[in-house]
Amino acid sequence: MTRGCGRAVGVDADPPHVWHQEVTGPGLADGHDGVVNDYFLVRATRFDPRGALSDDELAAEHISAMRWWRHADIAAYGGTDLFSPRDIATPLAALIAGDVPGTPVLLGL
Repeated sequence: MTRGCGRAVGVDADPPHVWHQEVTGPGLADGHDGVVNDYFLVRATRFDPRGALSDDELAAEHISAMRWWRHADIAAYGGTDLFSPRDIATPLAALIAGDVPGTPVLLGL
């Protein structure tokens, strides 16, 4: 299994841990038997999304681009790219509406 974690630059306190996802099965992540994703709510001003990984390192993680998405764009998206979780629009709508869970909500694929 793979796990990503770390603290966002400029975040002074632990942000709310809002979602947790564990998915196992063949073919989900190259060289691994599944994935574990933890999602945290971090409010920030707009910035250009770019992490510390090089373009080659991002490509090795199957990331080809980074961009901001509006909720309406996510909910209406019909392309071939996949979100994780696939129905991220539903739990995201709850967060946008101010429903921040007290304990992480378990998400499926």
